[in-house]
Amino acid sequence: MRQAIARGIDREQIANALLGPLGGGPVLNNHIFMTNQSGYQDNSGVVKFDPEKAKQGLDAAGWTLASGQTFRSKAGKELTLNLLIPSGVPAPEQESKLIQQQLKNIGVNVKISTLGDDFFDNGVTPGKFDMTIFTWVGTPFPISSSESIYAKPKGADIQQNYARIGTKEIDDLFNQAASTLDSAEAVRLANEADKKIWEEVHSLTTYQRPDIWAGKSSLVNIGALGFATLKYQDIGYKAGSASSAAPSASPSSTP
Repeated sequence: MRQAIARGIDREQIANALLGPLGGGPVLNNHIFMTNQSGYQDNSGVVKFDPEKAKQGLDAAGWTLASGQTFRSKAGKELTLNLLIPSGVPAPEQESKLIQQQLKNIGVNVKISTLGDDFFDNGVTPGKFDMTIFTWVGTPFPISSSESIYAKPKGADIQQNYARIGTKEIDDLFNQAASTLDSAEAVRLANEADKKIWEEVHSLTTYQRPDIWAGKSSLVNIGALGFATLKYQDIGYKAGSASSAAPSASPSSTP
């Protein structure tokens, strides 16, 4: 069911709509690694945008679309999802409307609801949503910082797993990746965990925001950093070298 709904969401369209004015940006197809990190690979094939397969999956799950109906139903109940977003934040507002239209095309009704300052306390944390939109910020330590997001909940202890979806297999892969001293093996295990996360459809990563800086062309050794650290002693003005100090852009750490 989750895979079918995910196949009805065009993440590339969302990324282009949100990042187009900034010059575009990559769709993020990994839950653990950012596109500019070693180890990144696309593991999202199981939820690749495919409206026809989405419809077939919903049919197989018993949610059918009767003649003349706009939305699917099962045993007399309409297929309606509550999409919770924070109020007054432009990006989630735009994303939610795109998702609403995309899922309408496969017969899924999406009701958009909003919460203000209590978005997390009274919405996300207690799980009062079918879908929600917010940002996770990547770190230079992608495996250890991601583990609590996808850990299988133990009773009321969900850590940061607001989706409340997890498996022992995913937990074991994270534990192995975090404990090995072989960096290549850690990356392999993390990507195995990511494949399982996609299969479960814990969440859909959408896009990675670009880091954009603007400055005078004569100012050198400062700009878009990604996960790099500035060397302040190397920042300065260089006369007659405009090309070496043009404004730059690189992916940041925000999925």
